[in-house]
Amino acid sequence: MKLKLLVGTVAVLSLLLCGCPKNLVQSKVPGSAASVNESRTYSHDARGLEQEFEPFLNASASDNEAATDKLFVVFTLPDASGWFAKYFEKERVEQLGWDYEAEVAAFKNSTTHEAKIGPVGTRFKVHCSPYHGTSAAGFAPRADAFVPLQQVAVEQFEIEFSSSRGYRSSELANFTYVDGAYRYLGKGAYPFWSMPDATATKKP
Repeated sequence: MKLKLLVGTVAVLSLLLCGCPKNLVQSKVPGSAASVNESRTYSHDARGLEQEFEPFLNASASDNEAATDKLFVVFTLPDASGWFAKYFEKERVEQLGWDYEAEVAAFKNSTTHEAKIGPVGTRFKVHCSPYHGTSAAGFAPRADAFVPLQQVAVEQFEIEFSSSRGYRSSELANFTYVDGAYRYLGKGAYPFWSMPDATATKKP
């Protein structure tokens, strides 16, 4: 009798488990698609850009490399190849992709370095303001710059980093707002595809 009761109980439990909606089970598993796919949308203004920087700077200051890598992704184009194909000739897309990878890697390294200036525990804040400079850059875009087939909505911001120990630095950077966040397009007066190469050897 007890054996029959035990078998019946197991059978009922099996039916209950199998009958549970699949998404309900997955939602309780850490790291499931339901939690991984959550993404944040940042406001299309200077404050939104500041909010993108804040968790990245905190992770960098704490020397949390894994978190730093994950949080930096928000600054990159979600589908770089598709985005370049939309604005440039198809023959340029592959080269632009290579250049972009190098550009964002340099930006990540320089920003991480900013957040590590000073003893461990030094906290950094970021202040972003739209750049409305009316004066010319003082130099022209590079002669072999790739020209977009249509206008790209590039936004320039003055980015100022300040630490709890009085350190300050600032830079001018280019972004485009895509899928709810600002994506980095290079430092300086022009987006990376037009910016002269500072390391190039000047001809006499």
